[in-house]
Amino acid sequence: KRRSEGPVLRFPPRRILVAVEFTKASLFAWEAAREIAGRFGASLEAVWCGPPESRVTALKRLRARLGPGARVHAVKGDPVPAIRRLARRRACDLIVMGAHRRPGLVRWVQGSVAEAVVHGVPCPVLIVPRAWRAPKWILAPVNDAAYARRGLLAAAVLARAYKARLALLRIAEDSVKGPYAAGRVSALAEKLPPAVSRDVRPELEVRVGNPVVEILRAQHGRDMIVLVAHRKSLLGDMVLGTTVERVLRHSRVPVLAIPSR
Repeated sequence: KRRSEGPVLRFPPRRILVAVEFTKASLFAWEAAREIAGRFGASLEAVWCGPPESRVTALKRLRARLGPGARVHAVKGDPVPAIRRLARRRACDLIVMGAHRRPGLVRWVQGSVAEAVVHGVPCPVLIVPRAWRAPKWILAPVNDAAYARRGLLAAAVLARAYKARLALLRIAEDSVKGPYAAGRVSALAEKLPPAVSRDVRPELEVRVGNPVVEILRAQHGRDMIVLVAHRKSLLGDMVLGTTVERVLRHSRVPVLAIPSR
């Protein structure tokens, strides 16, 4: 029986939502979203979460910061459920957020708003840790799961739109399984439409070791990581976090998390 790959992924985006506040990280996210929206002809909206008594002042400051034409929603309450609700209500197909660096132990214990949002919405989430620049190389870690193709297709769409190269990364448990892993990633690459494959010229790479460590090592020389956000066991996720959450905590390049279902 064929495993389901989940609902159809709406990508490239047509409606983008950006989480904003008064930080440099937030401005990075806004600039990235604005460039992506322009490239794909998508609509662009922003959301600010804060106390109701600060709403008028916040909106005035944000419009001055983002531009007078910016559409900004001011919502109250915890930012995680607020962003999730608005994204669903507005039928957004991409959320863009800045990356907030915290001290190591605090970040490990508390996580981040971005990490929580990634696993609570049905659309891709782009986390931007630095000033945006058009990607020339996109890294797409893949595995044998049925949902891996969703990440591959999203990465290929972006690479083609930006005239970038696509690097497919497969992590093997040990060197004995390396040749098998190489064959599997090659078979996955062959599923790309011929015209897309010709344009992005996928490069195949196999590494051996811990997936998170090897993905972070492979980011050097690449401009973006695209991978699927997938929960495994509840206990394992609580203790270690998912692969995408752990990559988010340390990546120096933007990470696009694609929902597995």
